[in-house]
Amino acid sequence: MTTIAEALGFSNPVEVYNHFWKNHGFAVVGDDGTTESVQRKLSRPENREKMKGFVARKIGGYLNGEDDRQKANGRMQTKDAITSSTVTAAVPLVYDPEILDILRTDAPVLHEIAIVGWPGTHYKGANIASRDHPIGFLSESESMNVTALTPSGFGLAPVTQPMIIQADVVSVSDFGQRSSEHQFSLRDTALGTRFSEAAQLKEQVMLYGDPSQAKTDHGLGDADAATGFATQFATAGTAVDKAAVSLTGEDALLKDIKAEIKGILKAYNVTPSDLFVATSWDVHDELDNEISVHGRTELGDRSVNYGAEKLTIMGVPVEPTHNIKTQADWGGGFTPGYEGDVFILNKRAHIIPSLAPPFVLPLGRRGLSDEWVMGDYYCVVDRSSGKFGKYLKNYQV
Repeated sequence: MTTIAEALGFSNPVEVYNHFWKNHGFAVVGDDGTTESVQRKLSRPENREKMKGFVARKIGGYLNGEDDRQKANGRMQTKDAITSSTVTAAVPLVYDPEILDILRTDAPVLHEIAIVGWPGTHYKGANIASRDHPIGFLSESESMNVTALTPSGFGLAPVTQPMIIQADVVSVSDFGQRSSEHQFSLRDTALGTRFSEAAQLKEQVMLYGDPSQAKTDHGLGDADAATGFATQFATAGTAVDKAAVSLTGEDALLKDIKAEIKGILKAYNVTPSDLFVATSWDVHDELDNEISVHGRTELGDRSVNYGAEKLTIMGVPVEPTHNIKTQADWGGGFTPGYEGDVFILNKRAHIIPSLAPPFVLPLGRRGLSDEWVMGDYYCVVDRSSGKFGKYLKNYQV
């Protein structure tokens, strides 16, 4: 697997972790170095206000500082390419609430999965679904030497995943970037557009990535891609083919998904607040139609809304995304996914550990713009090994 140093000039994972997480005030919440999630930290109003404009300030400071140094030397010259052995020039993107809002709107399922810091190139953690019963009930004589009995608890087999690198290159013009500091939304800049594309690809690989396809096209089946939840659930035996399920009965789709949710709640000690359902817009529309939603209006209103704005099944929210579909072929002949796919995901079990969350790193000047590499160093982890979620494949909607 490509190393940090080879791909990005990063030479020390500890340095990377410190720069992106500890130096930006992320609390370490796990004994293994796991931090609080980006989403949780920026959900607090004081942090959103503090980090507002973070990316524009960082990139603008680089551009302005470079020009100031050149002016001090009495000349303007082409900026040299940066081949740094340190990460201090890297700008994390998702710590800016405006960038995180792009993630929320353009990759809404990914936004629901916790992005956390992890101090290494491979994730290794406890399986939270692997547990045994207590020792149980004892006689008085047995209780006098309880240590002689076999203890039980969490299983020792850990959940492991290797980190993968996702990359792109974006050109940031002086005019565009400096203007964005004063009047334009980051979404309207080249940086915002490329981040949107990167976030959508990350959501797609989180759902459908399969490196066992061993493609060499940099797509979802590339040998260096992340292992998505569809692949992990299939390996665990919790992917269910729904192509033959009849949807002609009353509320058939709702009832079938509800039964799958019930199965998870019954078998694995999961609460509805842990779960959410990810669907395509086709499935969401079919669910909406089955609920028989009527138009709603208030007295004096001049508009009527037809259809539900938010769906829940057994108290579990339904989150639609345009990234659940048959995926594009990157040239390797791998096109996973269907419009009728449904994922039951778990906010406690499913996480995105990241050594370096989405960031940009300056490469150098080309013409009237600076080229920056946009990178992401992460893995997709199911801490329950498939027991706390399901992939319901290809309902015929």
